[in-house]
Amino acid sequence: MRLPLRRSGLLGATAVAAVATLALVTTAFAQPDKPAPVSGDDRAVAYEDNVDIEHRDACTVGGLTGTPIAPGEFTFTGGVGKQDLDITAGPAGVTVTGVVVKGAEAYNVYLAAKLGALPWNDLRSPDKNGKAPDISHWYACGIKDTTTTTISTTATTTSTSTVTQSSSPSSTTSATTTTTTSGEVAPTTTTTVAPVPVADEDDLASTGFGSAWLLGLGAALVAGGAAVLLVMRRRRA
Repeated sequence: MRLPLRRSGLLGATAVAAVATLALVTTAFAQPDKPAPVSGDDRAVAYEDNVDIEHRDACTVGGLTGTPIAPGEFTFTGGVGKQDLDITAGPAGVTVTGVVVKGAEAYNVYLAAKLGALPWNDLRSPDKNGKAPDISHWYACGIKDTTTTTISTTATTTSTSTVTQSSSPSSTTSATTTTTTSGEVAPTTTTTVAPVPVADEDDLASTGFGSAWLLGLGAALVAGGAAVLLVMRRRRA
C-alpha cells in the first residue's frame, strides 16, 4: 500500500512543476521586450520615458547643460501638435546648448553642436512603430551670457591763477596751480620778476639846467643898456 502513495505524490509534484513552467513561458510570450526608441534623425539621440521643462533633470539629459528655456523665447513654426519643428531665431544674450522634442513615450535630444547655425529645421520626436508621433511638448536649454565691458575715461582740468603785487621798486609775482580730477595737485611754481627801477621826482628835478645865475646876469645887462640909452636921448634933447 505504501508504493502507490509514493507514486501518487511524485505525479502530483510533476504536475505542479509542469504548470509553473507553462505559466512562465506564457508570460514571456505575452510581454515581449519593449523596443528602444528610434530618433529618426541623425542629429538627435532618442531616449525612453518622459521629460519636460519642469523636470529636475530637464537640462542634464543627453549631455545638455544650462537652464531650461521656454518655447516662447524662440521664433519658430510647427511644434506642439505637429510632426515637425523649425526654429529660426533664439533669445538674445543666451547660448543655447540643445533642444528636447518629445512625443508619445520618448524624446529626442538635439545638441546645438550637431545642429550647427540657425535655422534649425525639421526637428521631431522619436519614431513609434516606424512613424513619428505628433510633438507633445518641447523646450531648450542654454547659458546666459555674463560678459561685462567697462569703459573708463580720465579728464584733466587745469586752472591758472595769477597774483600781481607792485611796490617801489616794482615787482611782479605769478603763481600757477594745476589741479587734476584724479585728486593729485601739481606743484605750485612761483616766478618772481626782477624789480624795474622807477625814477624819483626829486632826482629828476636835480638833473635839470643848473645855471640860473646866468639868466639873472643877462637881465641886469639888458636893464643897464636900456638906462644908458635913456640918458643919451635926454642929453641930445
